Amino acid sequence: MESGVLLAVGRLGSLLGEEGADVIKIEVPGVGDYLRNVQGLMAPDWSFFHLAVNRGKRSVTIDAKTDDGHDLIGKLLGSADVFITGNVGDTNRKLGLDYDSVKAIRPDIVYCQITGFGASGPYREIPTHGNMMEALAGVSDGRSLGDDGLVRSIPGQEAPLSSGGVVLGPLEGAYAIAAGLARRARTGEGCFIDISCADAVLAADWLRTIEELNPSKCHRPSDAHDVSSSAKYQYYQTLDGKFILFCCVEAKFWDRFCDAVERPDLKDRHDRTLVIDYAFHDVELRKVLQQIIIERTLDDWMTLAVEHHIAIGPANDLEGASTDPHMNARGMFIKEDHPVLGAFETVRSPIHVDGHEFEYKSAPALGEHTNEVLSELGVSEPEIDKLRSAGVL
Repeated sequence: MESGVLLAVGRLGSLLGEEGADVIKIEVPGVGDYLRNVQGLMAPDWSFFHLAVNRGKRSVTIDAKTDDGHDLIGKLLGSADVFITGNVGDTNRKLGLDYDSVKAIRPDIVYCQITGFGASGPYREIPTHGNMMEALAGVSDGRSLGDDGLVRSIPGQEAPLSSGGVVLGPLEGAYAIAAGLARRARTGEGCFIDISCADAVLAADWLRTIEELNPSKCHRPSDAHDVSSSAKYQYYQTLDGKFILFCCVEAKFWDRFCDAVERPDLKDRHDRTLVIDYAFHDVELRKVLQQIIIERTLDDWMTLAVEHHIAIGPANDLEGASTDPHMNARGMFIKEDHPVLGAFETVRSPIHVDGHEFEYKSAPALGEHTNEVLSELGVSEPEIDKLRSAGVL
């Protein structure tokens, strides 16, 4: 069962729904998750944000602030395995949906609160949007106040991590819920899970943070971060105007490449005293490699990479990815036949489970499944009509 609006809780629910969970999204009657009308609209109430993060769910409209609505939510919770909420601070307590209240209804509930800054700490009451999570975690562009009185990003000090908290937080939440369910199966006990999307951003940037927090203990060459100057970890253009990312930084991959292109003379251009040789600042070698790479098409290079087990891959834009034979063989790009919008292209879950065929379910219209879900709870049609007339549904 899901309660909340916007991206983080919505994406968490969709991750669970894509893997087969029956996710019931509780929305305010007549209003719903206003994400439905945020940013780009494919039709009124059908933003691409909504289509992406609310797919695979059933939408039920209930006014939780009414006594009847609160009772209905209690019935839903009584049969729920998991409750996820994106409400910040004290909101859930006011709605009677805090952990203690929900646990009183379903003692073994796996309860997950996912918010921008988390359920504890001095900022727990602050509502958040997108980049606030990266900014708190120290993963944002360097900035300065210009002579024109405006704050701008400093060139060369761009954020090292592009994935936002609304992507990373839900991933951590889905993992924690799966672990919580496994623990419950073993012990019979539920749990309270507190996910801060800002924490998730910081944790995902572990490689940089460990080094920068321990400068006296981490020793790397001064140019180790300057991968753009590397000859062996570099982008190169192919004969057909496309690009590959060449990553032959280990001796075994470098030797295989040299043999595959019949250039054994280049084998000596690898420092075998190093575990990995990036060939930093070797402009001459970059030029040699570019001359070699541009002699074949992208498809030719990928055939060679497969045959000789070389670390080379396509450097696609989105159009290139959508036509890439590997991405298509894995079925990542699919067409959704939407009842309102018709056919449009989207992507599937990246998780493949043997013996389980991925089933795509469209994001629901507001309250689309209210009658269906309440009927499953034993609420009669006349009772549903009465509740709707009273504004509860």
